Amino acid sequence: MTTIDIPLPDAVNKTLATPICLDLRLPKPSLGEVRLPTGGHIKAITDITKGIPSDCSVNFNIALQLAPIMASMECLLKVLKFAGVLIGVMKDLSGGDVTAIPAGLGKIAEAGKELMPCVEMALGLGIPLFIKDLLLLLAKMLHCAAQALLSAIEILDGLELDIASAKADGNDELLAQLECAKENAELARDGAMISLEPVLVLLSLASPFLEIAGQSVAIGPFVSDGTLDSLKSVLETIDTAATLLQSIAESIPG
Repeated sequence: MTTIDIPLPDAVNKTLATPICLDLRLPKPSLGEVRLPTGGHIKAITDITKGIPSDCSVNFNIALQLAPIMASMECLLKVLKFAGVLIGVMKDLSGGDVTAIPAGLGKIAEAGKELMPCVEMALGLGIPLFIKDLLLLLAKMLHCAAQALLSAIEILDGLELDIASAKADGNDELLAQLECAKENAELARDGAMISLEPVLVLLSLASPFLEIAGQSVAIGPFVSDGTLDSLKSVLETIDTAATLLQSIAESIPG
């Protein structure tokens, strides 16, 4: 058979060519950082369990770190601003010009207005609002954990009968599939139980604030031996705890 070579345009040859590694290479993320006004830096923390890091995931990680830092610095910045105004007024008055006193006092009073929410927090007036929001947050977290645990319980409950039936019928293939499904449901159950731990940790850390607000909350521990009856008992305990937290939060004015 005669072979005829037909020349193709360069553009077609380029399209049909086998891609080289450079064409398939993933972009290398840049580990950005943000300089804080206090002089420190925050850098992105990559989580390899969520896949190969990218510029988007790295920047979102920085944003997640930055939000609580900015929130915690709000009162500090207001205090520093008030101190700056106070020092400036003192400098103006150090020259002995009594006519500058009214204007100076006005500047101090104006700067003090922004500081009042922080002063109220330190005096305990803002603590109840924080406790209210925190308890509502914890109640929602418990509801989420309860939903995940209920789903796992329902799956496990149904699988018990199916597994028993497959064993009785000698259907090894179906039995293997059901055992795999049971293992996955048990993993979901364990994940739901683990998700309860942060609630107890946060509630423990909030003890000083609860005392200031005149509240005392005790829930848990949420312990299960893995049996369905035990899990159902834990589920009832979670629901009771969530209802308790929500009722206490709703009783706090504001």
